[in-house]
Amino acid sequence: MQQNLTTLIQLAQRLQNTSAPLDYDNIELPFQLVEAGLKIWENLYSPEVLGSLGKADPETLDAWAIALSQTLQTQLSLLNTWLPHFSSLPVPPTLQQKIKQNYQNLGEISQQKSQLLESASTLLSQSEQLKREGEELEALKRRRDELNQIEIELQNTNLDELRDDIQRRSQILEPKYQELETLKQQQAELQQQQTRLDSEIERLRSRSSRQEAATVNTATELITLTQTTKERLSESLTGVLEDLSQQQQDYQDTQQQLQKAIADFNRYQEETEAIRRHLNTHYQSDRQLSQVLPVDRQKIDTIINSIQQQLSELDRQLAIAQQHQAESQKKVILDFSK
Repeated sequence: MQQNLTTLIQLAQRLQNTSAPLDYDNIELPFQLVEAGLKIWENLYSPEVLGSLGKADPETLDAWAIALSQTLQTQLSLLNTWLPHFSSLPVPPTLQQKIKQNYQNLGEISQQKSQLLESASTLLSQSEQLKREGEELEALKRRRDELNQIEIELQNTNLDELRDDIQRRSQILEPKYQELETLKQQQAELQQQQTRLDSEIERLRSRSSRQEAATVNTATELITLTQTTKERLSESLTGVLEDLSQQQQDYQDTQQQLQKAIADFNRYQEETEAIRRHLNTHYQSDRQLSQVLPVDRQKIDTIINSIQQQLSELDRQLAIAQQHQAESQKKVILDFSK
């Protein structure tokens, strides 16, 4: 079966791929396709299979017969278009006769199949009618048996006692029925309460989820804001640190200049003190000489007074400078490197 299917597929592919189906090497491909299909028929529809199918599923067998009849009719129609041209074609007479004989045989088979199909259709219709009537008969028999059974039960039953028994059971069952209805109503109410509780729980869960999401979003925004602020402050702090570093450098430069100025001032003070001592010594010497030498005392006194005033002014300036120096040394020295 599989080999026949493979052959059929290969032939179909060859026919599809050929560009010259009427060449000598390809002219037989369509007929080979039909032959491969007939071999598949032979494998599928063996006499044993058709016999079993007729017993197990007559409708499927009818469908097979209809398909076969239609296929034979299609073949006959195609042959009818070819046969009139055989006499004008250079086909050997023996082969023409063989084709016509096979055509006649095919026509007889098709006619027989058509007659069988017509008979089968009539038989099928009759079979279905009998089947329906048989089913109806069986239903009537079952109904008859049921009625007979009811009649027997009625004959053997005391209806008054049956009514009393039914009444008694009804009185016993009525309270239980009412209790059952009450329980059903309570069950329905509990079910409604459960539904409401489930809805409320779902609403609270949804609300909690939304609040949690809002909290997460807020925390995320806060973290983002904190990071942004940190970056912004970091930029600002970097600028401030740069300014402080520059101020520190400026202060250190100023401190160095101040130390240098103090050192220069100390040297200046020492030199000034030396000059003052020298002038004072010279002044005392000149004063002693002016007392023993014949000089103009008034003029000398004027010069001496001028010298004393200048020395006093020099002492005052030196005192102020010393005070400024002491105050500058008492100032707190800031160290930005710590």
